[in-house]
Amino acid sequence: MPVLDGVDATAALAGQVPSCRVVMLTTFDDEEYVVRALQAGASGYLLKDRPAAELAAAVRLASAGVVQFDPAAAARLSSVLDRTRPPAAPSHATDAALTPREVDVLRQLAAGLTNREIAARLYLSEGTVKNHVSRILDRLGLRDRTQAAIYARDHNLL
Repeated sequence: MPVLDGVDATAALAGQVPSCRVVMLTTFDDEEYVVRALQAGASGYLLKDRPAAELAAAVRLASAGVVQFDPAAAARLSSVLDRTRPPAAPSHATDAALTPREVDVLRQLAAGLTNREIAARLYLSEGTVKNHVSRILDRLGLRDRTQAAIYARDHNLL
């Protein structure tokens, strides 16, 4: 876009026509850009590789007030929110602090699988697995994957 980027255009449009809904369609899979788009008033954020039918549905849903996120963009936003959230628990909290999906990821990690292998087994993107691993380490107060594997063994999660 020669004059404004998508975020600036969204902000300008939201300022001039507050009732307008904007669905960002972009190649930028970057957490800062996702956050800026939402702050500018975007009602959705989709990457350009989505199928045409999905894009059309997102526009219809946005007009009805439903916010749509590309799964990768949602993962980026989740990552940002996790970093801004105060620590959930002290070091070595119980596995009850983990979501069921995080427990699934922890089990695979403890079995020695790489992020790519975990992603394939659990039908997730590699980026989503990385986010889960980061949250697991943070929530349990662990330093690395080795400590996570030991934690899983010690808590009978294998």
